Amino acid sequence: MKKLLFIMVLCLSLLALPTTIAEETEPLLPIDFSAGMEPDPDFYLSDREYEDPTLHVVIEENRVDNCDYWVARIKVKDASQLRTMSAGGFDTSMSMKGTALAKRVNAVLAIDGDYYCYTGTGYILRQGELYLDLLIGERDVLLIDEDGDFHVVHKPNAGEVSDTVNGKKVINAFYFGPILVENGEVPEVVDGPNMAATERRQRMCLAQTGPLEYMVVCCEAPARGSSGMTLRQFAELVATLDVDIAYNLDGGDSTMLIFDGEKLNDVTSTSTRSICDIIYFASAYEEE
Repeated sequence: MKKLLFIMVLCLSLLALPTTIAEETEPLLPIDFSAGMEPDPDFYLSDREYEDPTLHVVIEENRVDNCDYWVARIKVKDASQLRTMSAGGFDTSMSMKGTALAKRVNAVLAIDGDYYCYTGTGYILRQGELYLDLLIGERDVLLIDEDGDFHVVHKPNAGEVSDTVNGKKVINAFYFGPILVENGEVPEVVDGPNMAATERRQRMCLAQTGPLEYMVVCCEAPARGSSGMTLRQFAELVATLDVDIAYNLDGGDSTMLIFDGEKLNDVTSTSTRSICDIIYFASAYEEE
C-alpha cells in the first residue's frame, strides 16, 4: 500500500513538472517586434528616474577631463525587456528620428543601435530572427542570450558564430564594437574599422553589470562644451564603473540617449542623424 501511494505521488509530481517549467521560463514580453507595455506616467519619479515593479532606470550626468558624460543604470525583471527595433525592418536601410522610434515602442530608455544598415557584413540577429550572417573577421560581435547575458566573440570569421551560446538561444546580436571592457578589464587593443579611435568623439556603449542589470554610457561631442573622448579614454572611463562586459555602439552624431521620449545628450546639436535602429528597455508591468 505504501509503495502504491509513493508511485501515485511521484506520477502526480512528474505530471505537474512541465507546467511549472513553462511558467518559469515564459518571457514577460513576446520575443518579436511588438512594443513594450505603455509606462504609467506616475512611475517617472523625475526627469532622470523611472521605477515600476518590472523596471528601474536611473540616469546620472557627470564631467571628467572637460567632457560631459551620462550613465544610465538599468535593472529589469525579465530578459525580454531588453529589446531592439528598426525604422523599417532589419532587411532595409530605412532610418528615422530616434525619438520617434523610441515612442513607437513605448521605450522607457532607448539608445542608438549598431549601424547595421551600412556595413553590408556582420551577424545581425534581432528579437530571435537572423537577418545576416556574413562574417569576415573584422569586428567584435556581441551576443545577448535568452537570459539577458552578454557574450563576446572576437572578430569572428564565417561559421564562427552560432544562434546559441552554452545551450541558450541568442535573442539579439550586434556587429559594431569593439569590446571596450571584458571581465572588468580594458583590452590591450581597443580599435576597429572606421572607429576614429584616436580622435575625440561622441561615443556610446552598452554594458552588463550583473544578472538582468545593465548600464548605458555615452559622452558628449567635442566643440559643444566638451572635449569628446578617444576610444581608449572612453573604455577606461567605462571600466571604472564596475561593468563586466561593455560593447561600443555607433557614435558621432548618431549617439542618442533617449528617456521618456526625449533626447538627453547633445541637445544643442543641429546635426543629429536619423538612425536605422534602437536598443531599448521596456516596461512589462500591467496593472491587474
